[in-house]
Amino acid sequence: MTSPTCQNQPPATGSAEGVAGLLGLILVRCVVPIWIAAGAATKLVERSPKLLPEHLRGLVESTGADLHTALAFFITIEFAAIAVMVLLPRLARGTAVFMLLTFCLVLLYEMFNGNVTSCGCLGSVSPPPWLMLAIDLALLILVVALPVRRISLMDDRAAWALATLLSLVLGVITFTRVLGAATGVTVVVDSTDPPQGGAAAITLPAYYPIDTSDWAGRHIQDIDLLSWIPNLPESIASGQQYLILYGRTCGHCHELLLEHFSFDLPAPTTLVAVPETKEGFLEQGPLDNPCLDCIEVELPIGVDWLITVPAVISLEDGIVQCAQEAEDAVDPQCLPWHGF
Repeated sequence: MTSPTCQNQPPATGSAEGVAGLLGLILVRCVVPIWIAAGAATKLVERSPKLLPEHLRGLVESTGADLHTALAFFITIEFAAIAVMVLLPRLARGTAVFMLLTFCLVLLYEMFNGNVTSCGCLGSVSPPPWLMLAIDLALLILVVALPVRRISLMDDRAAWALATLLSLVLGVITFTRVLGAATGVTVVVDSTDPPQGGAAAITLPAYYPIDTSDWAGRHIQDIDLLSWIPNLPESIASGQQYLILYGRTCGHCHELLLEHFSFDLPAPTTLVAVPETKEGFLEQGPLDNPCLDCIEVELPIGVDWLITVPAVISLEDGIVQCAQEAEDAVDPQCLPWHGF
């Protein structure tokens, strides 16, 4: 028979009914859902495929899937996980572990493949992957370590019904909004191929992922991206030339231009400014352009340009000799007219 003394003892601090259980409850059903909701909401507002982690995006592209559809699917999964954690106590902890573990694995994959700048986890203002990994890993350790007090807001049947309804509604909203951004833009460009000549109206896609792997040996007019650049100089297809896709707020781009293009250019150089967003260029944070002798043009606004700048293209008589995305200022791979 249990003594009265044992019956009246308060719950142990480390039990699900103690302080640790209360902290676990707050963590799993408040903190983690809010953390996931912040990322899902910012991605839903911006609706850009750029927000998919760079190398995960590459895996999705390799399957032939549409990136807007993939983005909407991932956001919907995040909203569904939030509904489960908040409304279904028995599944809250397992769902939190699954989501945080998935985030950590994706971030590790990005960092292992060289992405140390942005993961898109919190939209265009995301911290670097290592910081996001530190936060997600800390939350994961706490979720695993702490017991979770179960407090039901309603009976199981009503909770399941509400969680399913919320997931469906948020999924419909997400797909409608994200796919609504999957529209391209029509621009007028001048042909750099003299036999063709003249201006032409071209409808560009909603997003464009660059792939320079097969550019070498091809004429500039045979490469979609390069043929879409308005206002290229007429001499671009004559002699030795550089064509550099860069970002005005990109520190790596500024370093490359300062190191190799600030004076005594070995070949005429055209800079192509890449809009930071589909809506246009950022007004805050542009860096000074150290290439005073460069001609500068801009890629059209209205397209999500999925380009890791700086991207350097060396041309000779309009034929691509070398093309390198994410060119390194210290050890460049595609500056033949500089002697590299």
